[in-house]
Amino acid sequence: MGKEDRINVWSERWEQGKTTWHEHDVSYALKNHGKLLLTGPRHRVFVPLCGKSVDLKWFYDGGHIVVGVEAVEQAILEFFTEQKMSYVTETLTWGKLFKTEDNHLLLYCCDLLNVDIKALGKFDAVWDRGSLVAVNEDDRESYVKLLKSLLAPDFHYLLNVNVYTPNEYFSGPPRNVPPELVECLYGDSCQMEHLETVTRSKDDPKLVKWGIKHMGEVTLLLTPRN
Repeated sequence: MGKEDRINVWSERWEQGKTTWHEHDVSYALKNHGKLLLTGPRHRVFVPLCGKSVDLKWFYDGGHIVVGVEAVEQAILEFFTEQKMSYVTETLTWGKLFKTEDNHLLLYCCDLLNVDIKALGKFDAVWDRGSLVAVNEDDRESYVKLLKSLLAPDFHYLLNVNVYTPNEYFSGPPRNVPPELVECLYGDSCQMEHLETVTRSKDDPKLVKWGIKHMGEVTLLLTPRN
């Protein structure tokens, strides 16, 4: 799937209000394990495919510098409106930047796989919920290569993935990304720690709709491999 097709698919879902992945509360994984991700008072935090996640505001309120990337402008505009935050914009050769006046929250509207890596800089922390599990399988290697290139030497990378058995009716997104696959993708430069698994009830409306009998949400911590 090409760049335009990728963006069009997600744009249509935002236009139609089909954003069932969006959570209205801060992620339980951040509440439970945020201290393992944010090991200092003021980190640069990267949130790929951020949508209008309330987690962005949570990081910002904690005094961190937050950078997100989202391909759909509607999602970014809804974020600032719903969070009642003012912003200014800059037009870039590779996208459009929406940022707070204090430069502590920067949301880039662009194709994630075509960002300007130097412009983004390096990050002490990465929060990856609904991102790795959303990218197409053909784009995974490019995605992981990009994320690795953005990591500061002493990074902490909190990753939330979904684990289930795909069927003929549903194979994502969210896609099935078991810890073993994460190890294959990141293991050359990261060591992985399994922090938590939350099992969705078989009566969960989403699972019933998808015909999935069991789904686990697994939280992993990636840190530099010694």
